[in-house]
Amino acid sequence: MDTILRLAVLLAIALVVQSSLPARRPPRLIVESSVDAGFAALAQGTWQQFLAVFGARQGCFGDVRLRAAWALDSRAGYDPDTATVTVEVPGTPAMLQSALVHEWAHHVEFQCPEQQALRPAFLAAQRLPADTPWRPDLQAESASEQYAEATVELVLGRRPIPTKAHVSNEAVAVIARWAAGE
Repeated sequence: MDTILRLAVLLAIALVVQSSLPARRPPRLIVESSVDAGFAALAQGTWQQFLAVFGARQGCFGDVRLRAAWALDSRAGYDPDTATVTVEVPGTPAMLQSALVHEWAHHVEFQCPEQQALRPAFLAAQRLPADTPWRPDLQAESASEQYAEATVELVLGRRPIPTKAHVSNEAVAVIARWAAGE
């Protein structure tokens, strides 16, 4: 009887502590005024797809901002200091979605320390040496870029825009397992 009473008290304490903690909300996509309504709707829908895939990891990355620009040196970019994705517009829906997911993958990479634990398995799945630098000068062939492109394939089901980055099915599966919390 003593054991049951102790367990009941511990359970009651745990419930009180849990209920007093603030509810954790999912990371938000904060759309800046430079983004028109059509792109904003596409981005919000794509963000929901991204969050569904990364459901188990949402606690380790935060909000991300979205900005549109009429001229960039590339189709999109991510600024880790401000957690801002900037995408060149206009673009086809496929181009915009691909750019968004690619840059959100970098958001997770920079904001989620747990992402570093994914890297050895990802490198192995890509058949890259274990000592391969993750972000050497952000070349298209870098492990970081391959990871971002594999994330596009995972979230969108395919890579609608061809890139120079090689992605193996095994690498996509590694990200899927990690994103699911395995």
